[in-house]
Amino acid sequence: MKQTWEKTTEQIAQVFREIKEQKPLIQMLPNTVSAALCADGLSALGARPLMAVDAREMQEIAEQSDASVVNLGQLNQEKMKAAEQLLKYAAGFGKPLVLDPVGCGASHFRLHEVQKLLALPWKGIVKGNCSELYSIQQNQLTREGIDAVEKRELSLKIPEGRLYFVTGQTDYMIWDGRKQELIRPCEIRKKNRYNIVGSGCLAGAVTGACCSVTVRQRQEQAYALAVWAASLGMAYALEQAGRASGYGSAKTVLLDGLSHLAEPHFKEWLLQ
Repeated sequence: MKQTWEKTTEQIAQVFREIKEQKPLIQMLPNTVSAALCADGLSALGARPLMAVDAREMQEIAEQSDASVVNLGQLNQEKMKAAEQLLKYAAGFGKPLVLDPVGCGASHFRLHEVQKLLALPWKGIVKGNCSELYSIQQNQLTREGIDAVEKRELSLKIPEGRLYFVTGQTDYMIWDGRKQELIRPCEIRKKNRYNIVGSGCLAGAVTGACCSVTVRQRQEQAYALAVWAASLGMAYALEQAGRASGYGSAKTVLLDGLSHLAEPHFKEWLLQ
């Protein structure tokens, strides 16, 4: 087990080193509440963020980007048009895709529109909490806002070519009829002590950056490796932020933590 984990640890650490070296261009259809934090977080990793919101530019930007992230917070009809165009063109260009169905269990409008996007032909990652993904699978509202309050079991049956990145106290992923918790041998629990607004959206942005380099190299199970790296990278950064003296400084420490993921002490942290 130890030898296997050491190999996995090196793969995860390598993801963040490659982001620093390759500086991938990450296109994001953002949520305005969290857009600045996501852009700063991508820059801290070494990626180049490009926030785009108009449907008329999605084809051009998707073509030049290394990965695309669709965040559906503050959803409206104009944003839906842009999301549909982005998924269409990014899939056509074979670019990595991450969809974050923010609060889709909160209203019939959100859930209906998210189901329309999921019905489109694209492959990639759907990143959300258990409440959001349960709403998608059962096609019913949970009415928990953007949070996951109750414990729910998700089906392991998901569409071919998709991977579910389920965020929570302990993250896990579902793909190919399997479920795997994303933890170290000495189990960690994410510490978001200050409940930083936008940290969930940031996890989606980090996932986009990670899959931009894993897919580029055509590694086996590239999306699974990207999700594992994003989960543990965020866990590390949130742990650092939890030691800050207050909410404002916690956001700064969170970004500093992301900027350190390509350095040796992140790998040392993984091996503790």
